[in-house]
Amino acid sequence: MFIIFGTRGLKHTVNESPILSNACPNCNNGNLVNKLYRRWFTLFFIPVIPLDVVDRFYQCDSCKSAYNENIRTVLQQSQNEIDESQKRAKLVFGKALVASMTHMSIIDGDFAKEEEREIMDAIEGFSEMKDELLAIHHNVKDNANKGNQVFNYLNEARNALSAEALMNILAQAAVVLLADGSIEKEEEDLMKEYLIACGLPKEMYQTIIDKLKQKDISELKEGQLN
Repeated sequence: MFIIFGTRGLKHTVNESPILSNACPNCNNGNLVNKLYRRWFTLFFIPVIPLDVVDRFYQCDSCKSAYNENIRTVLQQSQNEIDESQKRAKLVFGKALVASMTHMSIIDGDFAKEEEREIMDAIEGFSEMKDELLAIHHNVKDNANKGNQVFNYLNEARNALSAEALMNILAQAAVVLLADGSIEKEEEDLMKEYLIACGLPKEMYQTIIDKLKQKDISELKEGQLN
């Protein structure tokens, strides 16, 4: 008899933490609920033993945007400061997303037109910063990870964004990974390096693939700003 075991990440609600009512900066009326990602030991793919907590964050119960726990401090600021914080977070998200998507698309040495289309569609979702993201795309396309630029963008995102937002970045990067219909070993290894750069266990690779399969890409983009 074969015994199959491993680990995977699961998201939980922190029931003892108070809900921040009507506090979501993105949709303005959603409640922010405290969540955490926890690693679980699995037996025959069933979570049986809780392990370490990967991250805690707040998620809107309406628009599904996710925020670092320091959102409680941000909410005490003026509306202009909140708007500026959101703008910075969106730029950090966009840069990490486009850099990782582009890098993922060239890692196997074959930059497919389907991959290019996915990247261009992602950039269109950031119209106010389109030129800057296009420049990042062309730089990574021409120079790959020269100067560790891709991982620098991911490290910046790690310091500014929630684990849920980081998972959304990597799930959208996985769209490129799957765009040509197959997952090459170089792509899978790179995705696991991205996870480590984001401070997430590499075992959460399957969680990202599951997230991609379960959600339409437009739903992933709804939670991208935080």
